[in-house]
Amino acid sequence: MSKTDFGFLKKYALIVAAVVLALVSLSFIWFSHNKQRLIYNSLHTAAKVLRESDNISDYREFAEDFRDVRVTVLDGQGNVLADNQAESADMDNHAARPEFIEAQAGDYGGDVRKSETTGKQTVYVMVKLKNGTYVRLAQSAGLSYEFLLWLFTPIVFLCLSIAVLIFVFVKNKQVEKMRHDFVANVSHELKTPLTSIKGFAELTATGLVTDMESVRGYQRKIVSQSDRLLATINDILHLSKLESAAHMELREVDTRSTADQVKEALKILADEKDIIIQVSGEGKIMAEPEPIYHLIYNLTDNGIKYGKGGGFVKITLSGQKITVADDGIGIPEKDLERVFERFYRVDKSRSAERGGTGLGLAIVKHTVQKYGGTVSIKSAVGAGTEVLAEFGKQFSKNLPACYAR
Repeated sequence: MSKTDFGFLKKYALIVAAVVLALVSLSFIWFSHNKQRLIYNSLHTAAKVLRESDNISDYREFAEDFRDVRVTVLDGQGNVLADNQAESADMDNHAARPEFIEAQAGDYGGDVRKSETTGKQTVYVMVKLKNGTYVRLAQSAGLSYEFLLWLFTPIVFLCLSIAVLIFVFVKNKQVEKMRHDFVANVSHELKTPLTSIKGFAELTATGLVTDMESVRGYQRKIVSQSDRLLATINDILHLSKLESAAHMELREVDTRSTADQVKEALKILADEKDIIIQVSGEGKIMAEPEPIYHLIYNLTDNGIKYGKGGGFVKITLSGQKITVADDGIGIPEKDLERVFERFYRVDKSRSAERGGTGLGLAIVKHTVQKYGGTVSIKSAVGAGTEVLAEFGKQFSKNLPACYAR
């Protein structure tokens, strides 16, 4: 994963996490407050009924009739007369409790605090009966697991929906930017040689240049720029073919035989720089022959173009692995993450001199990915470059029957 992709995923994950945290926090606060209000209203209504009826004869029996609500009966001094969840003899005097003080002053009192007995947030409502006794009703306002599950299920669903929408939106923006950059790069890559060809052709066509040696020189430049233009177009078409979902006719490709063909095809270019191409090992891959040939060709061609005179390019084959290494000028560490991008060049002037299109390593990457593999690169300035393409061992086994040949 590139640093760009990792940065996007990190930013995306932080946004989603922030949205989830905010929604959960706000929902928890709102529901918690709402539950406290509902409980208080319910207990206050019950307290009003108790005050109006005022026909309690047995306080202990009265308290034990309640199941979901804790009931405490007190006298005028705050002493506990009865409680349905504790022994009244073991309970402290309640005269200092906020709800008791408030009820003394105005018949009704209330408070919300953490219970010393249960440790949970609890709503208390106190009522002063007409006979001078006090009844306190208490109920926990904590959110139950079932309630939290009911609360979080729609929130999680909503967050996942938001996450998907954000992901699709950002990805669409990235794809749009990639397309824009690709079109801009293609336009530039095609315009540059075409401009040169047009300029040299006009010089020879107008008759301003009469010296035959100069004319031949311009013609050679026209041919050179035409070759560059054709190479760029061919690479674009090849890359487009790799990215398409076209039917694949797979067969067992002998990578040793393919590497030997590449070595022969690039022999003249290697001899011009006194570079030795070495092929070792054996390997077979379930793929299409042409893309594998282009993969090895591009890596070897790069090794020659950016290699040192009198150096080497080693093609090592081992089962599903293809490694191409050279002792050339190498690549700075800061550029390693981007060398597989389309039209990316470490040194544009240097690449232009060597005739590179900037698509070679992009083709390598898409070829390996098409057949379920991975590609990695190691390089250091002045110490050469090594590219490893490793194809998926299970790729051919997992293919639908229509893709096998």
